Amino acid sequence: MIPEIEVTCRGERLFINSVTVEQYKKYISLMEKNDTEKFSGVMFFNKKIMQEMFGNELSLAAVGEIDAVEFLTAIKTVHFIMQNIVAEKMLNIVEVEQVEKEASAFDDYDRENGYEDEDEQPEENQWKVCGEIVDRVVKIAIRLLKNSYSQCMKENIVTLLDYLKFELDTINENQ
Repeated sequence: MIPEIEVTCRGERLFINSVTVEQYKKYISLMEKNDTEKFSGVMFFNKKIMQEMFGNELSLAAVGEIDAVEFLTAIKTVHFIMQNIVAEKMLNIVEVEQVEKEASAFDDYDRENGYEDEDEQPEENQWKVCGEIVDRVVKIAIRLLKNSYSQCMKENIVTLLDYLKFELDTINENQ
């Protein structure tokens, strides 16, 4: 269950109480593109995210007319839902242990003599990785639910992730 998001725009009350797979994919895409730290850039991407969450029914100008406190509360709730609820559910579908690299007595020697790079693995964009995970979840959902791609994109992502977790947890039962 996700918190309800409610805003007033041009005298009309709008609310969201679910997030589709498509909305989550668009959120990920916008977050991946958002590499600015300037306030104006951040606000532009937040307006685009809000616009996507309300199904593109609002223009950017209309989103800009939402009361500032109400807008910031709503967008903060959107980020909380996407990053803390949905992403957490995605990570909990399959239990994965973090593998830590242990230090060796030869690490300094290897670096000094060019056998190992200082930055061994370039850090991947977390949003790109998240997008790849969602794509895999959609492929699995298509196979399990026997739905089309467009049907999967309209599914509530939280419900879909709960279902996939259930299926994976009970995969060896009844066999």
